[in-house]
Amino acid sequence: MNNRNSVKWSVFSGNGASFFFLLFVLAFLAASGVSAAEAPLRAPSVERLTLEDALRDALENNTDIRVARGEEEIARNGVHIGNAGLLPKVSAVSSVSWKEPGEGAVSEPESTTTVAELQASYTLFDGFGNIRTFTRLKNSGRLGALLARERIETVVMEVVRAYFAAANSLDQLDASKQAVDISEERLQRARLRAEYGQANTQELLSAEVDANNDHVALLNARLGRESAMRSLNVLLGQPVGRQYALADSVVFSALPPLDSLRLGAFEANAGYLASGREVRDSRLAMLISRSDHYPEVSLQAAWGLNRYAGGRDAGLDETTPGTSAAVVMSWDIFNGRQSAIKTENARIAWLNSRLLHDRAARELEQELRDGWESWLNSREVLGFEEKNIESARLNFSRTRELYVLGQVTGTTFREAQLNLIQAEKSRASARYDAKIRELDLLRLGGRLLTPFEEEEQ
Repeated sequence: MNNRNSVKWSVFSGNGASFFFLLFVLAFLAASGVSAAEAPLRAPSVERLTLEDALRDALENNTDIRVARGEEEIARNGVHIGNAGLLPKVSAVSSVSWKEPGEGAVSEPESTTTVAELQASYTLFDGFGNIRTFTRLKNSGRLGALLARERIETVVMEVVRAYFAAANSLDQLDASKQAVDISEERLQRARLRAEYGQANTQELLSAEVDANNDHVALLNARLGRESAMRSLNVLLGQPVGRQYALADSVVFSALPPLDSLRLGAFEANAGYLASGREVRDSRLAMLISRSDHYPEVSLQAAWGLNRYAGGRDAGLDETTPGTSAAVVMSWDIFNGRQSAIKTENARIAWLNSRLLHDRAARELEQELRDGWESWLNSREVLGFEEKNIESARLNFSRTRELYVLGQVTGTTFREAQLNLIQAEKSRASARYDAKIRELDLLRLGGRLLTPFEEEEQ
C-alpha cells in the first residue's frame, strides 16, 4: 500500500469514516467523469480546413486534375483548320543533281542542274474529307473538355470521400478518447473499492482488461487519423505531414426531385455527354473514310531559280527566276480494296458507338435511381442514429449512477459504455455517408462543379 493510501486510512479510520470518504471520492470521480466525456476532445490544429477549401485546393493543386486540364488544352489546340488540311502548304526546296556522261553511239554530256524555289500546294477537293476532318476536330475538342470534366469530377469525389474519412477518423478518435476516460474512471473506482473491501479481484481485473482494450482502440484510432490525413494531403497536393482542424459539422443541401435530377443528368452529365460525342466522332470518321472513293484535285505553284550547266558546276549565278503552276487530279481506281475495308470498319465502329451510348443512358438512369434511394436511406439511417445516441446517453448516465451506488455490475456498466461509444461512432459515420451520397447525386446530375464554375466567371 502506498503512502497516499496510508494517510487516507490513518485519517479516516474508525467509526465508518472510510465509508463516507469512499462515497465522497466516488461522487467526485463521477462528476469529473461526466465533464470529461462532454468536453471537446479534439485538439486544435494550426489551420482550419472546410470542405470547400479542400475542394479549391484540389482543383488548383491535384496532379490528376492538372493533367486532365492539360489534356483538355491539347484537345482544344488541335481544333485548327491547318490540322484539317484547309490551309495551303508552302515549302522551300533546293536541290543539286549531277549526271555523268553517257556511253554508246548516242551519249549525253556531263551536266549539273541546280534548283532553288518556293513551292505551294492547296487541295481544292478531296471528297469533302478536309471539311469533315475540321468538323471532327471541333467535336474532338468538345469531347476532350467533357472527358476532362468527368475526370475532374471523379477526383473531386475522391477528395470528398477523403475529407470525410479524415473527419470521421477524428470523430472516431474522440470517441476512443472518451472510452478511455470512462474506463480509467471505472478502473480507479474499482481500485478504490478493492482497497476498501467493496469490490472483489474479478471486478478489478475486468476493469483493467477493458481499460487496456480501450487504450489499444485509441492507438488504432490515432493511426487511422494519421493515415486519413496523409491520404487527404496527397489528393490536395500538400505535404503529407500537414495537419488540419476539419469541420465537424455537416450542412445538408436541398436536392431537387428525382425527375428534375434525371432531366438535368441527360443534359449535363459529363460521362453521358462524352458518349454522345463519341457517337458523333465515329460517324464523322465514317464519312471521312468515304472521301477516299472520290478524286482529289489540288493546285500547285512554284517560283524559283533553275540553272543547267555542263560539267560539275553547282551554283545559282547567271540564273533567271521562273514560275510554274499546275492543276493536278488523282483518283485511286483500285487500291486493293483498302478504301472499302476502311469504310466498312468505320461503319461498324459507328454502330458500336451508338450501342454504347444507349447503354450509357441506361446505366446513368440506374445510377440515378440507386443513388437517390441510397441517399434517402442514408437520411433515414441518420435519423435513427440521432435518436439512438440520445437513448445511449440516457442509458449510460443512468447506469453510471447505479454503478456508483453499487446497484449494477461492471459488466452492465461496460455494456452501457460500449453502446454509447458505438452510437457516437455510428452517428458520425452516418452523417458523413449521407453527405457523400448527396454530393454523388449532384455529380450524376452534372451539378457538382457548378459553384466553382460560377466563381471563376
